[in-house]
Amino acid sequence: MSEEKKEQQDFLSGHEALLNSINSKKETPQEETEPETENSENPASEAAAQKPADEPTRTEPDSEETENSTAAAEEEKSEPEAEVVEQKVVPEVPPVVTEVPAKPAPKKKKPANHEQAVKQRHEAVEKAEVKEVLKFYQKYLKPAAAAIIVICVVVIAVSLVRNNRIKKVAAADSALMSARTAADYQAILEQYGNTPSAPMALMGLAQSKFNDAQPAAAAELYADFVKKYPKHEMTVQAEYNAISCLEAERKYDEAAAAFAAFQKTHEKSHLAPVALLDQGRCLEAMEKYTEARQVYEDVLAFYPDSGWAQLAQDNISIIDSKLK
Repeated sequence: MSEEKKEQQDFLSGHEALLNSINSKKETPQEETEPETENSENPASEAAAQKPADEPTRTEPDSEETENSTAAAEEEKSEPEAEVVEQKVVPEVPPVVTEVPAKPAPKKKKPANHEQAVKQRHEAVEKAEVKEVLKFYQKYLKPAAAAIIVICVVVIAVSLVRNNRIKKVAAADSALMSARTAADYQAILEQYGNTPSAPMALMGLAQSKFNDAQPAAAAELYADFVKKYPKHEMTVQAEYNAISCLEAERKYDEAAAAFAAFQKTHEKSHLAPVALLDQGRCLEAMEKYTEARQVYEDVLAFYPDSGWAQLAQDNISIIDSKLK
């Protein structure tokens, strides 16, 4: 055993010398640790002696750390545990339910006999029909009444307008029948311009201007008539009268050309042969007798059965006497 201790001491002394050399190189003084004396009887010391020289020995933990750990454990034990408060469960009180006794269904009276049962059935049907009629009236009475009122108002308004128009037309006709001067026709046009008498009043005004030796004004009125009433039965007459105004202004050349165009446009009109005669007359006024004679011959050729054919023959005879 003495040899083993000696070897152990030699090992420890060598280990201390190695540590001192390392500490001297780092220039940091460290506390030398004294090796713990181990009991020779401890098997751990024998195992450490048998280990190689380069294996370091384990050091026991520091006493300060153990003291701190023990103090922390004692503090944890000394802390009082939190008290647990138990909650008391209050039982719910069931609501008080009061039962209302149901009303007994009314008992139907049994009819005494079959006739009474039939009578009751008819009464029930009549009551149901009355209810349906009342519901219908309540639902549709106001809209129906409003519609009836509107229809009545419209009918009354239309009848009033119609009556006023009838009265106005009658007054216009009366004024037209009594009109004699240009002022009378002008008044009719101003007061009753929307009545059927207005076109005839315009024709009367133009004719009055022509009779008053105002052919230019009359021609404008006839042209206005043609524009306003293109489908009127007097439109062709107004067009012919406008050309006659040119002849009255002694514009024979324009009038002759206009009469020729009128005859071609209204070939089947009763004014067509008259327009040819007027064309011949305009040519005679310009002393174009040969051309005038040819126009009169056209009247005989196109309208031999008309009353104007004899007048055309007479005009041809007059021209022949002038040409000799």
